[in-house]
Amino acid sequence: MTFKAIEGFDAVQIPLIVDRIPVAITVIDLEGHILFYNDYATQVLDRKPEYLDTDIRDCHQTPETNARIDKMLDEFKAGRREAFYYEAFRYGKNIAVTLSPFEVDGQLIGCIQSVTIKR
Repeated sequence: MTFKAIEGFDAVQIPLIVDRIPVAITVIDLEGHILFYNDYATQVLDRKPEYLDTDIRDCHQTPETNARIDKMLDEFKAGRREAFYYEAFRYGKNIAVTLSPFEVDGQLIGCIQSVTIKR
């Protein structure tokens, strides 16, 4: 992480930025369990506190979507490190979705789903 600490801005503000950036962020583990979502995700997606540590597939309503999630997770587990990108119409909005691998110290621990509303 790179930033310049100045008066009134330091690493303490990073979580505030993550919550306020207009991108819905959800972090899931390799089995598809929701580990984290930012505040903006509650405005764009179906995200509630009780969903933490539940399967993200339960948030999706079609078998096709869940099959897509399975395929992406399987490809990440098999070594893929390029992000997946697709567009969809959900919650009455056109959205752009990116699913990126999430590594810590070179170890794949899950993926980050980022969603933006298409204008």
